Amino acid sequence: MNHRLFVSTIERRLETIDLTSFYSVASHYGGMVRALQSTMEVAPARTVKDYENMIARLEATPKLAEGLIAASNEGLKRKLLTPRQSAETAAAIYASQARPEAGQSPLLKSFREMPKSIPEAEQKRLVARAEAAYEKSFRPAWRKWSAYLKDTYAPATRTTLGMADNFNGAELYQVMIRQHTTTRLTAREIHEIGLKEMERIGKEMAAIRTGQGFQGTAEEFEAKVLSAPGLLFKSEAEILAHGRDIAKRVDPELPKLFLKLPRMPYGVEAIPAAIARTAAPHYRAPALDGSRAGYFYLRTVEPEKQSRCCMASLILHEAVPGHHLQIALAREMENVPEFRKTAGYTAFSEGWGLYAEALGEDLGIYKNPHEMYGRLQTEMMRAARLVVDTGVHALGWSRERMIQAMAPSKGGWMNDDFIASEVDRYIAMPAQALAYKIGGLKIVELRKRAERELGAKFDVREFHDVVLRNGGIPLDILEEEVDAWIAAKKK
Repeated sequence: MNHRLFVSTIERRLETIDLTSFYSVASHYGGMVRALQSTMEVAPARTVKDYENMIARLEATPKLAEGLIAASNEGLKRKLLTPRQSAETAAAIYASQARPEAGQSPLLKSFREMPKSIPEAEQKRLVARAEAAYEKSFRPAWRKWSAYLKDTYAPATRTTLGMADNFNGAELYQVMIRQHTTTRLTAREIHEIGLKEMERIGKEMAAIRTGQGFQGTAEEFEAKVLSAPGLLFKSEAEILAHGRDIAKRVDPELPKLFLKLPRMPYGVEAIPAAIARTAAPHYRAPALDGSRAGYFYLRTVEPEKQSRCCMASLILHEAVPGHHLQIALAREMENVPEFRKTAGYTAFSEGWGLYAEALGEDLGIYKNPHEMYGRLQTEMMRAARLVVDTGVHALGWSRERMIQAMAPSKGGWMNDDFIASEVDRYIAMPAQALAYKIGGLKIVELRKRAERELGAKFDVREFHDVVLRNGGIPLDILEEEVDAWIAAKKK
């Protein structure tokens, strides 16, 4: 297993070395848009050496900016082009990161909260060095990079949206499909899967509306029922409290479905203010050495526009039994090489997250039809992604058509602004959004196969153990593992 996964990792990197080096660095979802800030947030901040390491990172940003510019120039030569809108958005994001003075920058937050174990004189010295690195290295570098994107790169790149308009774009899109789904499915096949899934989920949502005695359209149900004052939040604090309450209701139910649970805890926090309006809810994995817990970051801006209907499925996906349970277990694996603990296969991890949303029914988390409807809305979004991602990158769709196709998934925190930002994400990150539904469908398929073939011998806790025990793996290897378990159980 170690050998197969190592070879798989290297082959994936070799297959896309040109693509990742020259295509994504200039988009608003690529390069260093969030990487530097997130690195500074999670970097160890306990010793003098830790703080000197952070200063060294800031001092290295001029070379980083030079490298990003060089890679982007090479991308222009090779016609591996980012859509112009994405490049312009990236330029604005980088400019905003360089805007705050040192005393207000999120990058230097750790220097404003230094531990008392560091002597006061040392603290002053480190703060002075950090502020100097920020002002003399980071800000000029980021402004140079931002100006390049705005004035040089964006005007030279493409105004069209899809990968098909890139050099060799159709072939490159298929490479990215293989990368993110770990399958050999074609763009057209995935598009058709998405349409069928949207139809299936739409019927289930209609059944809930009918069961509630509602005779109007899905849009009217969203406006009149899910967005009724009683289901909307009143404050950011209320959103956080509600999310944490759901998380703590899930925790004690997990032994019903899992043989092994991670030792590492997790927290639920608001998305940091600096990116609160541009970032989607997301999970941050715990430190490998156990020094930092996992965290799920909730979107708390504009609470009056957020419905309670989608919160349960969101917690199940991002925290437990979704990303935190799966990733923390992977990081706690024993007697495996270190690369296994952080192996990233999008179809596996995001497929597991989507599968985990459905486990909320087994865990008794969905307490009313509104929360079940919210779960289906989030699943509808993942199905719609198959349609719109392939639509824009293989079929030449417009942005407006993408937004229209996403409309059935609107609701909860997935409002008009979120849908628009999601569409821009798919444009900037071809094929990444395909992994969720493709991976989720594979896990459901394997569970049904095991239930059918094992009958009374099927144990859902053993099945989940087989799925999770190897950490992140490609879907074909996952299928082999499940089939081998089924054969062993039959004997």
